[in-house]
Amino acid sequence: MATNIDAPFGFMPVDTIGGAAPGKLGEYKVTNDAIFQGDSVQIASNSGVLTQGGTGTTDVGVFWGAKYDDSNGKPTFTNNVPASQAATAFVYDNPYQVFEIQGDGGTNSAQTDVGRTADKVVGQGSTANGVSIFELDSSDIGTGANLRIVGFSQNPNRGNIGQETTVYRVLINEHTYAN
Repeated sequence: MATNIDAPFGFMPVDTIGGAAPGKLGEYKVTNDAIFQGDSVQIASNSGVLTQGGTGTTDVGVFWGAKYDDSNGKPTFTNNVPASQAATAFVYDNPYQVFEIQGDGGTNSAQTDVGRTADKVVGQGSTANGVSIFELDSSDIGTGANLRIVGFSQNPNRGNIGQETTVYRVLINEHTYAN
């Protein structure tokens, strides 16, 4: 059996519960928070705009990109939004959207993880490619609450059970539209 690759990528949409086709992306405003493709996001209660989700937050979904006019007035689409850029963000906001996310190192995955909950590990994404580095916190499976594990990746280089850095299939358990 191959060893799982350690290369975090945030949340990657792969399916929906019930097998329905993924819905359209929701549009939200973002004004002052650096957000990367694959980051979970929340709606800030004091401003009504998106911010990066944190451990223990109730999230609205996963950021997938943004559009804005650059300093020359040219329409721009990017994987990430710099902290000072006002933009329209596109978010996978269906509470039944299934995502793949890599578990962090230190704890081996197990089939008994399915159905349990865990938190996420928040990090600053890559400005080079605009991609998130969020991971599932494998050390608190069964005690964290952000995510609900529904399975494992079918990729033979990423979904090997019984190893570290396994890619899990999850739902956002603490979701704005499901709670």
